[in-house]
Amino acid sequence: MDVNEIKLKWRMKDQDKEANINLWDEKADYFGKYTISTMENDKFVKFLKDEGLINADFKVLDVGCGGGKYTLALSKECSYIYGIDLSPKMIEYANQNKNKFNANNVSFICDDWHELDIKKSNLYKNFDLVFASMTPAIQSASTFEKINEASKKYCVLRSNIKRKDLVYDKLCEILNIHKKEENVNFLYAFNLSFLKGYNPKISYEDKTWCYKEPLEKTYKSYIKKIKTIKEINEDDENRIKEFLKDISYNGYIEENIMSTIATLIWNVGEKEELI
Repeated sequence: MDVNEIKLKWRMKDQDKEANINLWDEKADYFGKYTISTMENDKFVKFLKDEGLINADFKVLDVGCGGGKYTLALSKECSYIYGIDLSPKMIEYANQNKNKFNANNVSFICDDWHELDIKKSNLYKNFDLVFASMTPAIQSASTFEKINEASKKYCVLRSNIKRKDLVYDKLCEILNIHKKEENVNFLYAFNLSFLKGYNPKISYEDKTWCYKEPLEKTYKSYIKKIKTIKEINEDDENRIKEFLKDISYNGYIEENIMSTIATLIWNVGEKEELI
């Protein structure tokens, strides 16, 4: 498969943008509340530092920053850092946390990476490091190549490549949603960066976590999540609600999630064209 074939196959799937924004606005109450990560308590922050991907002189861009957890964590390690996310509520939390932690070298942008024009937004070749961690912002060749366009040095893409999410997996089975392409985006990203001569490097991390939320909130969250990938009707929504009600305990849904996370790094300044 060559670069043109990847670009042809790796395209954005049809999505409900409003449902997508609503989904992440809904999750903002969870992702917007955190303590600042450090090299001592976060493997990703330590990884960036150990690999020499960030230093005090760097200007950095965090794509799909959410509530700004990594944006603020890395603000201590660089000259200036920007975070971008499509969810207004995520950005609202990010700015609140920026003020809370007195991070004066941070700016947050509410915009859709899928539609953003890098050059018109003055982001073109403007950063020493551009990273996208665990975000749906990178779903096509065009959204991936924007990382390269914004960076003049280092790029990082961090994604789930294997995930057991028992509640969501069962809902996908009930609604006949196929998850067989769960790691395709990462594979396309690796192949595209390799074919462009960027000599990508991969590291892996296994992670397990648990969350517990009220039944009604979980129901609304899953409805929004599923609507971003598939049109559903009232009967489908009732099936989702019945399933969640059946597995709830004392009005709550508790779920254990296991995943393998892969981190891809490459240097756009060291390129050996292969095609």
